Amino acid sequence: MPSRRVSPILAHAEAARVWKLYGFQEPQDLVLEDLAWAMGVLVMDGPLDGADARLLRKGSRGLIRVKDTLPERGRRRFAIAHELGHWLLHKNISQVLACTSLDMVAQYQGSEPEIEANYFAAALLMPESLFGPRVRGHRPSAERVKSLATAFDTSLTATAVRCVELADDYCAVVISEMGQVRWWRASADFEEHFWIDPGTPLSHHTVASSVFRGEPVPNGPEEVDLECWLPDKKGIESRFIVEEVIPLNRYGQIISLLWLP
Repeated sequence: MPSRRVSPILAHAEAARVWKLYGFQEPQDLVLEDLAWAMGVLVMDGPLDGADARLLRKGSRGLIRVKDTLPERGRRRFAIAHELGHWLLHKNISQVLACTSLDMVAQYQGSEPEIEANYFAAALLMPESLFGPRVRGHRPSAERVKSLATAFDTSLTATAVRCVELADDYCAVVISEMGQVRWWRASADFEEHFWIDPGTPLSHHTVASSVFRGEPVPNGPEEVDLECWLPDKKGIESRFIVEEVIPLNRYGQIISLLWLP
């Protein structure tokens, strides 16, 4: 289990302050390059080795370089928002910060600044005041994730994570790659019951495993034995868990949306 947790309060409050300061009302108001410029930060695309984005700070001016081969707009936007989180929250840490794709998903095992920057990016791109009402009371289905990703101009992965973070239900999202769990998030209600070690091979009976084996993607959610995902059940009485998958073919990954029936 994780030994510590970084509180999202400061990062969320800073993102909310930015929305209020610049008068944003809807997701389409948030043009990240313009926002960065207003803060004294220039955003440029270019080649980067070993990082998705890099922040260079010199006094009150900054430069964000974003890797020019990032494969989707939503991932690029998250990278910029992540670096803006560093710009606002970590003025005294470093003059140069280079962030990898793993830093962009850091939560339990990442450094505190990377975790805070991710909290900030999620809250900036998908503010709770707008995103929360579209999530609460609903299952984190593939259709809902895709619809919200379009509405907020975010990646499917970041959107799925935000759905789970703001859900008022027992649910989780698992990202798997090459038949193994890469990382996961669980809702606040589910978190104390849910734990999978990164690198754990997928059970043969999960939907994600069947898709990795080349079987067709189901048209909707399916019930699978709870033990396929949580062998020790951790005090959960349900025999089943519901799984719906979103393949991310360009990354060789699969998003599994999980919730208790």
